[in-house]
Amino acid sequence: MGEYYCLCMINVYFKIDYQNKKRNKRNTNTIELGNIEMVRGKVEMKRIENATSRQVTFSKRRNGVMKKAYELSVLCDAQVALIIFSQKGRLFQFSSSRKLMN
Repeated sequence: MGEYYCLCMINVYFKIDYQNKKRNKRNTNTIELGNIEMVRGKVEMKRIENATSRQVTFSKRRNGVMKKAYELSVLCDAQVALIIFSQKGRLFQFSSSRKLMN
């Protein structure tokens, strides 16, 4: 039968391998799928035209990059400074130590 891709959410796909399916021993009507793997779709790198979608994406990605900067500073004991300016000029900053901000 092979593999099939099911679109479940935007940019998230479930890859289902039907060759590795197993029957449930308790209930013969129920089929458990062997390997279900979540795969992200590719995002085309171009400007988002819709202003609301652009703002939501900026906010989510800003939080994500700040989290990554924090994780890098903790895991690797690195001094990290991050400065982000929004489209309207608003400043967002992260520093792993007070010394970097002064």
